[in-house]
Amino acid sequence: MDAVDVKKLSEQLDAVHSLLDEIRVTSGCASLGSALEPAQKPSQSALQTAQRVYHERRSRVDFLGNNEIFGEPAWDMLLNIFIRQSTSEMVSFESADINKVSPKPTAVRWLRVLEQSGLIRWERDADDNDRHLIYLTATGYEGMLRYLESIAV
Repeated sequence: MDAVDVKKLSEQLDAVHSLLDEIRVTSGCASLGSALEPAQKPSQSALQTAQRVYHERRSRVDFLGNNEIFGEPAWDMLLNIFIRQSTSEMVSFESADINKVSPKPTAVRWLRVLEQSGLIRWERDADDNDRHLIYLTATGYEGMLRYLESIAV
């Protein structure tokens, strides 16, 4: 099975998972309630690279101010979600640094773009109906992992 086949299968499985969640919610049944588990744990170098890159990106504002001039909120969100998901931390819009990246409407818009691109998905928190958990899809996680491993020093 080549990389294209694996990516296609991964996207199909993500679609089936989302459909099952919709059916559960519509029928009143509980959702799975668990995160998409990464297909593999990230290498230490990938996780350290993600943490370093995220910290460097966020620290620019500390030195230069004005978050708006460094506008790549989608990338900052992907890094943040990757780091937190890799360390088995649940990510919600309300608790994550996601809403610090840009104003709330902008953050929500970018999360929707990432969702439509098949890189993340939202799931209602089974313990708190007012909260949505955010996960990288298998496609998003694997893409981040491959990229971060390719730039790890």
